[in-house]
Amino acid sequence: MPSTVISVTPIVGRELESFAREPNPVKLVLRSTENLTTTNNSKLNDKKFGKIPKINTKISWQSVVVKPGDSLALIFSRFGLSSNSLFQIMSLGEETSILKTLVPGDKLKFHIVNNELLTLKYEMELTKILKVSKKDNEFIAEKINIKLDSIVKNANGIINDSLFLSGQKAGLSDNLIMRLVAIFGWDIDFALDMRKGDSFTILYEEQYKNGVKVAEGPIIAAEFINQGKAIRAIRYSENNERNDYYAENGDAMRKAFLRTPVDFFSRISSRFSLERKHPVLNKIRAHKGVDYAAETGTPVKATGDGVIAFAGKNGGFGTTIKLKHGGTYSTVYAHLHRIAKNIRKGKKVKQGQIIGYVGQSGLATGPHLHYEFQIHGVHRNPLTIKLPKVKAIAKENLPEFKKTIVPILAELDRITRRSVTSAQQSDPFNEIKISAMGDG
Repeated sequence: MPSTVISVTPIVGRELESFAREPNPVKLVLRSTENLTTTNNSKLNDKKFGKIPKINTKISWQSVVVKPGDSLALIFSRFGLSSNSLFQIMSLGEETSILKTLVPGDKLKFHIVNNELLTLKYEMELTKILKVSKKDNEFIAEKINIKLDSIVKNANGIINDSLFLSGQKAGLSDNLIMRLVAIFGWDIDFALDMRKGDSFTILYEEQYKNGVKVAEGPIIAAEFINQGKAIRAIRYSENNERNDYYAENGDAMRKAFLRTPVDFFSRISSRFSLERKHPVLNKIRAHKGVDYAAETGTPVKATGDGVIAFAGKNGGFGTTIKLKHGGTYSTVYAHLHRIAKNIRKGKKVKQGQIIGYVGQSGLATGPHLHYEFQIHGVHRNPLTIKLPKVKAIAKENLPEFKKTIVPILAELDRITRRSVTSAQQSDPFNEIKISAMGDG
């Protein structure tokens, strides 16, 4: 791509491969016309100059990055484009209505000939472009889908300090580390279960546009060895529906509940116990939940789909949220700093949705989250309770699933064998090209 293109994620398309201006048109200059009469001027035109050559039309592609305060009308004005063209484009209705809400950083391309707009292109999304073209003195709009190039990479690491630091050493971005945590978060409590010597291996995609990396993910497959136990997950779309992660036997990795309501950079400060001495009341009182110490403001997630049964002040628990998950399960989140926006009694929430933020309201000696898990109103230990599973791959679809994952498991085996013999190589990446596994 030419170095003059501003966008980090350039709009693709053969006709857009070069926005460089053509050379200025040739200028014809009469050296001296002072002594020319009408008659001899005509003769000179006929005999000396011959037919005057046609001047090349100036064609230009202009690239614009929207600035604060900009609108499409202001951009048209700066280019000297007619307000009538703007009116025609915006009169196309819903197809071009997105151009009314340009935000700083948005990118547009204008194809202009002799101060007349022929084409406008707007990158709506990473993989979608709005193209407005002039044909027969009328503008038409169309949306063009752009296919990204995918490269599959792998990485592996051994945990010697924290998953976060070990992931970074293996070359993983924060985004990929959090995705890895999300995949195994139903089976591993990353605040409690991690041990030195645990390891991970992942196969993942990187997305490229015109040779420039523009996105990463999804994770195609991963293995996590925690306390000597290997857990594998493979991304798969059953019946070409939603992509999800499954174990090798077809069981869903996703459970009805997350193992922990806060991310792995918290720590357990108090466990489930029926005979704990309360740090504020200074007397024995059952601790029917788990406390996660974390900084004030750390997001708290709903561990399962449910309905808000209570959200507000609750005595010594301070600011508290209680969720009902069907008729069997309930979860409690206490000592919150504040409740998230639009979280109120009766509202439905989804698993992983942020419902509040860690604090130390009520009887608390420091910022932490008190989390409870109840079955039919009876408190159970959130760290050891066997979480209910969600639907596995249907029996009739298992043969196709197992056939599809064979090459993926073979690649995981190859990487893990390599990592055992040469752990923590200086270059943790091995690049291969395969067909895309799903839609991201």
